[in-house]
Amino acid sequence: MKILQVYRSEPTEDVKKLVEILNRDREADEFRLYLGEPNYDTLVQKIFANDKTVCWW
Repeated sequence: MKILQVYRSEPTEDVKKLVEILNRDREADEFRLYLGEPNYDTLVQKIFANDKTVCWW
């Protein structure tokens, strides 16, 4: 199973720990909205390429 983690802001230590748990035994990818100008076409492609998407504020 493939999972995409989308971050709106820099993840806290708690978020990093939760992401580590969610990513166990899965192929994981990330998209960081808070870095520069995000490419939303790439984000949409990643969403469709993964089985699950988790968004973190």
